[in-house]
Order: sequence, then structure tokens, then C-alpha cells
Amino acid sequence: MLNPQRFRTLILVLVGWTAVAFGRLVQVQLFEHDEWEAESQKQREKTVEVEEPRGEIRTRDGRLLAGSLERVAVYANPRQVPRAAWPAVAASLAPVLHRTAADILKDFSSRDGFFYLFKDLDPEVRPSIDRLRQRGIGCLRMERRIYPHGSFAAPTVGFIDGEGIGRAGLEATYDRTLRGTPSVYHELRDGKIASTALGLRLDRQGRAGQSLVLTLDAGVQQVVEEELQRTLDEIGAKGIAAVVMDIDSGEVLGLGSLPAFDPGKPGVGPAENRHNRVVETSIEPGSTFKPFIVAAALKAGVLQPWELVDCSGGGVSIAGVFIHDHARFGALSLRDMLAKSSNAGTIRVAYRTPPDALDEIIRGFGFGRPTRIELPAEAAGVYHGPRNWSALSRAGLAIGQEIIVTPIQLAQAYATIANGGVLVHPTLVIETRDPDGTVAARHQATPGERVLPADVARNLASFLEAVVDEGTGKQARVEGFRVAGKTGTAQKPVAGSYAAGRHAAWFAGFLAMPAPRLVIVVCVDEPKATFWAADVAAPAFGRIANRLVTLLGLTPSEGVKT
Repeated sequence: MLNPQRFRTLILVLVGWTAVAFGRLVQVQLFEHDEWEAESQKQREKTVEVEEPRGEIRTRDGRLLAGSLERVAVYANPRQVPRAAWPAVAASLAPVLHRTAADILKDFSSRDGFFYLFKDLDPEVRPSIDRLRQRGIGCLRMERRIYPHGSFAAPTVGFIDGEGIGRAGLEATYDRTLRGTPSVYHELRDGKIASTALGLRLDRQGRAGQSLVLTLDAGVQQVVEEELQRTLDEIGAKGIAAVVMDIDSGEVLGLGSLPAFDPGKPGVGPAENRHNRVVETSIEPGSTFKPFIVAAALKAGVLQPWELVDCSGGGVSIAGVFIHDHARFGALSLRDMLAKSSNAGTIRVAYRTPPDALDEIIRGFGFGRPTRIELPAEAAGVYHGPRNWSALSRAGLAIGQEIIVTPIQLAQAYATIANGGVLVHPTLVIETRDPDGTVAARHQATPGERVLPADVARNLASFLEAVVDEGTGKQARVEGFRVAGKTGTAQKPVAGSYAAGRHAAWFAGFLAMPAPRLVIVVCVDEPKATFWAADVAAPAFGRIANRLVTLLGLTPSEGVKT
């Protein structure tokens, strides 16, 4: 006979469990409904994104640097294919996909729901797949990024990763613009053990990416890369960079960085080859910085263009440190001081110029901050203002030390001298275009800022012309054209001191005087055969300039003997 006490206990336990179950049911139905509904949705649906064509990247004269090739991917959903039909379906797919039927059957057995059997196939396979008329087997469009000219302009163009995301160059900067919006499909299925075949449904139509039209000129770019490669072949170097820019608009016509890489195979070769040396590599500018010391002195009025400077003694002693010159020059005009690249003379000019006046010019020319050109990972360079200067700092700046610059910064600064004293902002993009070719947006140039009086800029330009005519830049000459510029040979600091045998050779200049159009900067990083800028960078500049005056149809300068 059942004990009444035990019976009551059993009843209470059952009532308790019933209350718990009912309470949990109320919680699920009322308070956790949305959460469980979402979980159910995930089990019934799977989102499939299909990329739309990525936008093109073209030069201003129409050369395709990056484009998209239409491909297809073959997908399968074994749940929607009757198991008895698997062997026949696999046998039909094998010759189309160039796989064995056994491999396809293995995939069917190991997958639960939608997956890709094969990607990156020629669109010609689509009719063969369609003829199968098999639910659960089909094709979706995909895109393959192509770079038809290989390493040509590659550090500027950049590359995309395996997920189609831009990882360097313009591909990274304009990733969202180029990528567009993918189309979204939903794979629908029910919750039965034996799933009902429901298939794919287009949920949201995507949008193809917009294209970029660059300021780069394919002919100019080819000249730059060929001459940089020639220098590498003849001299040898860790790396070499050059930029050609319009002095008034800031449009970059050519931008070379070697050694480069193939953006279709970005993982092949050293990682440093993927760096754009024009914007990412910062190096002391050496004597190419001397004109900015003179500019500060002229603008501050502590020197007149016709004055002589004491360049005697074979050097100058500052704070107990003797800084050598290249020779014993005596008294030189500012023109001849720059032409002969006198260290002693430029240092004495620097110490006649108030620190604030030097600082104003250096910052005004854009040193110490990025140019904001449309490339990722741009270096700002290094410049410390007067508050951080030592007794030797002005001497260091006078010979291009205690400051680190990029080739694009130096091009911006020399363009400012060439155009009469207005700082322009470098740019690489003219416009973006919709897939149908209509212009979506044009580049809006940032207004230039005057940083140097026009008369000071004219005097500086004439001094720099003497560098090419009579001084260290003779190998930068262009027959029939007046060229202005400056050499710079810089030792590279390593672990706080200058390392023997490690140099950078610079030449920065513009042509054709008296109304220049182009600025060209060449930087050879750690040249091997010889390191003097007059023998390394100036000849490279000269070869590039000689070819460009013909290519671009520049008018020869009047009064220049040929």
C-alpha cells in the first residue's frame, strides 16, 4: 500500500517539474522568441554573396592597369540531390571540372548543404552544367582580378588578397569604390531530416564597382621605369625611386619604384618589393635641402641675392665640431655657393637666419607631414622644430641632416620653387567612373598655399639652373633645354651614427626654364658601384628628362645652344 507521505512527495515533485517546464516554455515563447527565431532562420537559410565586377584602373591615356575577368564557380548542395543520383551526377561533372568522380563523391559525402565544387572556371562551362538540369547543381558568376602589364606601375596600383580586398596601393585606398556591392543570395531549406529541395533565391542585387582614371601617363611611366631599371643594372642598389609631377596641378605623371612585384602574384619575392619607395621610404636629403636654407635667408631678408658668402677654410667649426667642405672655395655668391654645393657657406647662411624663419620655411614647404597623396602607408618624414634643436642642428639641416624626407615630399617642395612659390598637393586620380563610363566624381584639387615670395622663388630657380650648367649637376643637362636642379649625396644613419659605405644619391630638378612644367626627383638607395649623386642620380634624371621632352612635346628654351 502506497505511503500517503511518499505519494504527496511524488505529486509535489511532478508539479514542480511541470512548473519548471511551463516556466521555460513561457520564457522561450515570450522572452527568447527572437533569439530562437534567428537560430531557426540560420538553420533554414544560408547567405551566399556573389561579387560584382571590380572597377578598372586606367592611366589618363587609357592603358588598363587593373581589370576584372568574368569567371564562374560551380556549386553543389548534396541535400537537394537524391543520394541514389550522386554517382551519375559526379560522373557527369568530372570531365567538366577536370576532377575525378570519386573526389566529387567524397565532397558530397563530407558536406552538409551549399558549397563550391570549383571556382575560377571559364564561363564556357556554364552550358555543360545547365544541361545537367540537376537541382542542387549550378553556376554562379565570379570575378578574377587581372593585371595585364604585370609589374608595370605595380607599387602604385597595389593588389587584392584572396578575399578580393585591396591590400596595397590604390587597390587599398579605393577598395570600397572599386569593389562595389556584392549580390546576396539565400539558400532555402526546411528542417526535415530529408531536406526538401528549395534552391537559391536572389535577395539583393549588387552593384558593380566604379573605375579609376589616373593622372599617370603610360608613356611617362614606361620611360621612368626603363631608366630606373637601367640605373639598377649599371650601378646596382638596394632600391630606386623616381617621380615626375606637373608643377602647377600636382598631377603625378610617372611614379617608379624598383625592384617591383607582380600584383597577380604578390606573395612572390621579398616583401620590401611591395613597398612604394616614392611615398614610404624616408631618407636624409643631403645637399638637395640646401636651397631651402637659402630660401629662408632670402625671405627673412638676412641676405640679398647678390651678396657674397664666406665659404673659405675648407669647412666650418660649430660648437667645437669641425664640418668639412668639399674644397677651399673662398667667398662665393649664393648662386655659386649652391652650384658648388659648399657645406661651409650653407652652414654660415643657416646661422645668419633666425631659427623661427628656418622653421617657417621648412614647415611651409611640407616637410615633416604627409603630402596626402592617394596612397596608403605614406611616411610623414621626420623634422624636429627649434625647441628640439641642439647647437649643431642648424649646421645639420644646412647639409641635409637632422631631417628625413620622402621622394614625393621633395618633389612637392621643388615644384613650389619651380611654380613661383605656391605649394601644390600631389594627386594620382583624375576621376572615378560608373560601370557605363559616365563620370561619377572628378578630383577636386586642394588650393595651393603661397609659402615663398615669387621673386625669391625666381632667384632660387636661377641659382639651381647654375648647378646644372656649371656645378655638380652637369650630367642632368638636356640638350636645347634649360634645366634647374640640385644633387644630394647623403650618408645613411644606422643605430645613431653614419655607416660607412651606405649612402643615398638624390637629384631633384625641373624643366624647362624659364617657364618650367615638370619636376623630376630621383633617389637611389644604397648605390653599389659608386655613390656620388653627380654620377648616379643626375645621369638618371638627365636620361628621363631627355626622353620626356620629346614624348610630351616640350618647347626648347630660347637662346640655348644645341
